[in-house]
Amino acid sequence: MARLSRLYQRGYQFLCRHIVLILVTLMCLGLGIGLAGSYNLSFQLVEAQAQQYASVTASTLNQTRGLYSENVVQELRSVEGVTISPEYHGIAGGIPNPATFSIELAERLSDRTKGSLVKLYSDYPFPNRAVTGGAQDGFEREALAYLKKNPSASFYRKEKMGERVTFRYAEAVRMKPSCVECHNMLPASPKKDWQVGDVRGVIAITQPLDSVLLIAQQGLRNIYAMLIIITVLAILGLSLVIGRFRLINVELEEKVEARTAELNRLVNLDGLTQIANRRHFDQTLDEEWRRAVRNPQPLSLLMCDVDFFKQYNDTYGHQAGDDCLRAVAQALKSSAQRAGETVARYGGEEFGIILPNIDSDDAVKLAKLIRKRLVGFQIPHATSKVDSYVTISIGIATLVPAAGQSWEALVEGADRALYEAKEQGRDRHAVWLPPVA
Repeated sequence: MARLSRLYQRGYQFLCRHIVLILVTLMCLGLGIGLAGSYNLSFQLVEAQAQQYASVTASTLNQTRGLYSENVVQELRSVEGVTISPEYHGIAGGIPNPATFSIELAERLSDRTKGSLVKLYSDYPFPNRAVTGGAQDGFEREALAYLKKNPSASFYRKEKMGERVTFRYAEAVRMKPSCVECHNMLPASPKKDWQVGDVRGVIAITQPLDSVLLIAQQGLRNIYAMLIIITVLAILGLSLVIGRFRLINVELEEKVEARTAELNRLVNLDGLTQIANRRHFDQTLDEEWRRAVRNPQPLSLLMCDVDFFKQYNDTYGHQAGDDCLRAVAQALKSSAQRAGETVARYGGEEFGIILPNIDSDDAVKLAKLIRKRLVGFQIPHATSKVDSYVTISIGIATLVPAAGQSWEALVEGADRALYEAKEQGRDRHAVWLPPVA
């Protein structure tokens, strides 16, 4: 006991003699702990933010592909003249299959000059993507192997690529029933025994962390200085850094929302003519029909078809055919400009115009204006059987929607009138008269 008492006294005396050294040591230790904690917190926030952004981007791309597959590809699969292919660029009436759509969308979302990359790849790429469609580096190979075993997980890590510190993130793309049917039947498909739930590829997102790291480092330098001066100021500095990261988070979320809104707009837009597509046409017609049922008013529909368009394509080529369709769309859009009027590409060379609160007489006037305006464009058509310029046939139908009816009756009526206009010699309009009850 006496020995322990002496040791205690010596220790106490040592502390008293070296109180400044001990306080400095404790302060340095506390500062080191604070600095280490601040450093770790900052980089954890950077990584968490990068992971969240990558996850949101991957989710947006997956949702967009699903929406495109279910509401565009499935709707157009049975439409005559529309071909769904991974090599659609050289096909008249061709549109990309969902996988190709996603790959090209990912390429547009990428900014290689800034080191930001969005990529879809697989160990079974189609022949046209055999060189670039597979895993290109160690991360991509490891991610593909891991996600095949853990398809519901995500794979990510920080890497240095050149002079940049980047965050790399990957998620699995799994086979859905519609995907299985398409991939197993396509002649060019490199694998034809896909099953629902199989991992058919990976979404990989690479984003640079340099700018965020610079912000973090500047914040940490401020925190270091403030920690040395006073603990309270250090806490305040840390709060400012956290606030900065929250601001970055808000900015990134706003960018994601803006890109999502743009993607939603593109989903409803026909890529060739830049007017509404078939999906938007059906959705708008359904909405206008329901509105007219609630508040009885006439609803008119014009179905327009370019006369002898196949012969035009055969004569002038598909590029000229695309230019022709764009000109026709311009004539339609410039003619139907009243509020609520919707001009859409219905399919191939066929267009539809929805006219809320427009009766048959006004619809006929619009049809005449469209034909006159298109003739004014004087687009040569040497193989047309009705004129030396491109002309159009128009079917007109008008109904006052009632409960229990479907807008499909209006489409059918306009189609019948269009057929009648063609039978009468084309380059004209015809009006469908609904049966008298």
